[in-house]
Amino acid sequence: MKKVNSIVAFTLVVFFTLMLIPNQSFATQLNNINNNPEAIVTVINNETGEKNITKIKPTVKKNNLTNIMSNDSKSFSTNYEIYVPIEDSTSKITPALSEGKNKTSGGVTARLSVDYDVSANNQKVRLNRIYGGWTPSKPMYVVSNRSVGAHTGLAKGGKKISFKPTSNSFNRYTGWGYNYRIFGDAAPRAWSSAKIRVSGMSGTSHTIKIEFTYSD
Repeated sequence: MKKVNSIVAFTLVVFFTLMLIPNQSFATQLNNINNNPEAIVTVINNETGEKNITKIKPTVKKNNLTNIMSNDSKSFSTNYEIYVPIEDSTSKITPALSEGKNKTSGGVTARLSVDYDVSANNQKVRLNRIYGGWTPSKPMYVVSNRSVGAHTGLAKGGKKISFKPTSNSFNRYTGWGYNYRIFGDAAPRAWSSAKIRVSGMSGTSHTIKIEFTYSD
């Protein structure tokens, strides 16, 4: 009798242990939801070529958790924002990067966001929207040379969009379908750049760039 009980107990332990191990697809889905890739922000001195590079985390990342166990696709929205203080000193601009809320000096806030879907089997991705902009804290800070782009993976069937906004905000819907997901260096990516200068000053201008991967 004791031997039978031991066999039953062992069987139950093995059963519940196996039940606690998620299948690869579900584990991958959870990893995709919890993954918060950092964006790379680069500020370039257009006179000297000097670069100031930092990494920032998403300000908001939303996903549709209700579809995680269903046959539906999952929707995501990833948003990045950084404030770049710009101080005019003897006709020169000295930038510094800040993720915080302390905006004691004038500058420009740069934002870049994407909305995208991932198929239920985690094998395909669809970029729906790219949006963001640049907000100067004062009219004296002039934004020009704006450029925005994104792609859905550097592989056959991948799609790409690029445009030059004519104002300090942009909101572009793609209308694209799905294509197969790519990971690593060829993963889906979004980027933006703009030149910042002080109005009426002949001093150095700077270029602010934001770049990040999504669905990686």
